[in-house]
This record gives sequence, C-alpha cells and structure tokens, in this order.
Amino acid sequence: MKSDFIRRHPLAAMFAFVTVCVLPMMLLRDPSPGNELRYLSIVEEALKDGHFFCFYNQGIPYTDKPPLFFWLLMFFRQFCGAACTWLPVLFTALVPAFVTVAVMDRWLRLATGERSALWRVASAAFFLACMLVMVQTFFLRMDMLMTMFIVLSLFTFWKMYTGCCTRKADRWLLPAYIFLALFTKGPVGFFAPVLIIVTFLALEKSLKRLPEFLGWRQILVMLLLFGGWILGAWLEGGGEYIRSLLFHQTLDRAVHAFTHKQPFWWYIPTLLYTVLPYTLLMIPAVVFLYTQRDRSDSFGRLLLTSIAVIFIMLSAFSGKLAIYLTPILPFMAWLMPKFGKTADGRAETGKKAALLVVAAILALGGIGILAMSRTTGRDLLAPMALRLAIVTPYIFCKTILAVAATLAAGSIAAIIVICRKGWIKGAVALGAAIYLAVLAAGVTIEPLNEWTAYEKVCREAQKATDTDTYNTLFVNRPENMDVYLGGDITDWKEDIEGFVAGNHHGEALIVPTDLAISDSRLKEFLESREGTRVGPFTVYGL
Repeated sequence: MKSDFIRRHPLAAMFAFVTVCVLPMMLLRDPSPGNELRYLSIVEEALKDGHFFCFYNQGIPYTDKPPLFFWLLMFFRQFCGAACTWLPVLFTALVPAFVTVAVMDRWLRLATGERSALWRVASAAFFLACMLVMVQTFFLRMDMLMTMFIVLSLFTFWKMYTGCCTRKADRWLLPAYIFLALFTKGPVGFFAPVLIIVTFLALEKSLKRLPEFLGWRQILVMLLLFGGWILGAWLEGGGEYIRSLLFHQTLDRAVHAFTHKQPFWWYIPTLLYTVLPYTLLMIPAVVFLYTQRDRSDSFGRLLLTSIAVIFIMLSAFSGKLAIYLTPILPFMAWLMPKFGKTADGRAETGKKAALLVVAAILALGGIGILAMSRTTGRDLLAPMALRLAIVTPYIFCKTILAVAATLAAGSIAAIIVICRKGWIKGAVALGAAIYLAVLAAGVTIEPLNEWTAYEKVCREAQKATDTDTYNTLFVNRPENMDVYLGGDITDWKEDIEGFVAGNHHGEALIVPTDLAISDSRLKEFLESREGTRVGPFTVYGL
C-alpha cells in the first residue's frame, strides 16, 4: 500500500521525506548570529514599538528588506509567544520550496506531457538537493519565498502566452505575484520577472503582445499595491525613511554596494558549488540546451531565457552573495528532463560519470573525516587532523562525525544505484543521501550550537551578572543578543584599553577565549576572575 501511494503521489512522498529530514534541524538548531538573530531582533523591536511598515535595528532604520517577510515573522512571534524560528522557517523556506516544486512540476506536465514519476521526482531532487536550496530548507531567509513568487509569475505568464489552461484571473494574478516578489525581497523580485517577460517576447519577436501581460491594468495593480506600501511607510517613518528605502537601499546598493561587493564575473565560479552535488550535470545541461534551437518548445526557451536574464542581472549588481542565485535554480532543475532525453549512449555514460565523481568525493571526504577523528600521534593522518582541529575546534564533534558517516554511507549507496540502475535513479539516491546527512546533523546538533550561535553563551552571561548589563569584545554583531539577554549590551568592539579602564562591577563580559588568554591587558584584568567557556567564547562575571 505504501509503494502504491508513492507511485501515485511521488512528490507528496518526497515532501514527507524531506520534512522528516529537516524537522530536527529546524527544531534544535539555534539561530545564527549573522542574519537570523538580527531578523528576530528587528521583529522584537517592531512589536515593542508598534511599527508595521517601518523597521529598525537597534533604533537605526533597516530598509534593506520589504515588510512581507517581517510580517510573517511578527505573526509567528505572536503565535509562539517566544522568539522561535522553526515555524517561520517552515512557512518562509520549506513550504515555499515545496510550492515551487509543485508549480514547476505542473508546468512541466502541461508543457511537455511528462507523466513519468521517475522524471518528476528526479527534477524535484535536482532542485531540493542542490546545496543552496538544501541549506535554505532549515535557514531563516526570504530568498526562497521570493523565488516562489517569481516562479508563479512566470508560470502565469506562460499560460497566458500559450493559452494553455489560462483563466481570467491570471491577468490580475500576474501583477500580484510580481508585486509579492518585490514585497518579499526588493527590486530583484520586480525586475527579474519583468525583464524575463520583455526579453522573452523580444526574442520571440512578439513584443507587440506585451500589453496583454504588462498592460495598463497590470501596471495599475502594481502601482496601487506599491503606493499603499509607500504611504504606510511614509506615515510611520517620514520622508527620511522613504528616501533611504527608495534610493539609498536600491539604486545606491545596486551600483555601489555597501557590503558583499564583488566583480562582475563572481557568480561564474560561485555557481559551481551552489548546485552541488549536481554541478557536473546541471551546468553542462544548460550550456548544451543553449546550443539547441527548438522553436516548438516555448517552455524550454522561457526557462533558458530566465536563467540568462537573472544571471546577467545579478552579475551587473555590485553586491553579490551566493544565496542570491536561488531564483535560477528551479529553471535549471526542470530543464534536466529535456537534457536527459536528448542524449545518446555516449552521453549517458558521461552523465553517470558526472554523478560518480561527486559521489566518490563525498564518500571519501566522509571516510577521511572519520579516519582522522581516530588518529593518534603516530598515525599518518595525525598532522592533518591536528591542523583541522586548530582551525575548526569542533571539526570532530559528534555532529560532524554523524554527518560524515551518513554522507559516506549514502554516497556509497548512490554509487551502487548509479552503476546498477542508471544516472536518473542515481541522482535521486544522491539527493536522498544529502538529506539523510541533514537528518543526522539535526538530531546531533546540540554540541555544535555553542560554536555557531549565541543562545548558549547568552544564557551563561545571564547567570554571571547581577545588573543585567553586558559587555562584549571582538564579538561579531553582539547587539542582536538582546533577543536573549533583554538587558543593556555595550559592544567595545576592539577597544581593550577603553574596556579595562572602565568600572564594570556586577556586569558580565563575553570575549573570545583565545583573546582572553593571549592579550596581556585582558589577562591581567581578568586574572582574579573565573570564566566559563562556551564554544569559542569565555563569559566572565565582573
């Protein structure tokens, strides 16, 4: 009965498997200090001050992101009654990923008539098991939510363009989806679908049809929605907030990024690892299909156009991060059925080899980590293990070892499937191995949290102070620790002299352990105080 259900509902079975694998990571992983903790801090501040359209981080206007993502976080913060992350991650990352799969699957079936359960599952695996997507299934970001709206907008456009299963509501849904993509992440969410539609129509020599899709009705809908957002932001934050929102955080960041500034070509090598473990399959597939000229396949041409437009647009922007490439991944993944069916026998061997190389590297890497964890001073691997342990002190914790063991076993199983059952089933097996490794990480994540997050060190700092006043030295983004501490946080950055000269009776200090040991000024100041080590930090009661 179970096998019959899987055969009739392959995607539902895959969604269930992925959910089971990532749920422990959602529930047990602490928020990262880089972005997740900052988003939670922004939400706490918005709820405290009663802001709905304007957001602030430690009193400073935060116009980097539009409201939709923060509204969802605010809702779940009120629903949970605490700063939880698993529900927001579920509905801003995992569910949008599943919706993206469902939409692309329906699009594939409508455009090509594909009914093979194997190809449907394989296409979903090429998307969900990509490293960039896999990480987002348990990470608090808005990129997957924006990607979902971009995919919905382009699917709606394709239906209108081809007349396939179109509805009267599509003419209103198209601008709504485009606005929601904008309302989730910003200008990329707007420009991506609009530029793709215009470019595709130009390449198809059908620009005269543009008013059918982006005519005055659609523009009016987007202007009304955008105007309502700007009016709300102006009423709450005034003209200065609007100027920052419209100019400082859009035009300025696009041309001259404040952070993450990279050269134009930066996304070319970046793409190589964002689509792991399918790098040697998916990138050649896209390049190969660009060389083909199939005038009867509007689906394939639109997907290829989408990849090119988004990639070029993101490359033109000054600020770059690997996660910004998320919107091109659905289009790359659902080109794979077309690529797979155009190959001859020699290409089939090449596809197997492309998977076998990566699977072998993953298996050897996992085995290598396990072997080094068992080394002694006389072992050949001991010097390498020692260097790894110095650079990454938690490299041999049970979380890493569990992931290494699972990935090694899963990759070996995938190699067997590739050799015996073919590259398509092998690709699915390799994706399953990736998610089983995520499951292993999730159920053993506890000892790793203190190295990658701030919750444990903050709980220890609360025990060390009588005044609810906290000091930090050489700590990255400590201001967002207020999510846990709730008290005053004084970040001395790198000013050791200024900190030592002050009076801190009854307060707490959070400082990197190696700095507390190596810096003579801190060592002298703290010599009579006993500290508690938590991950890379030591907490002192002063």
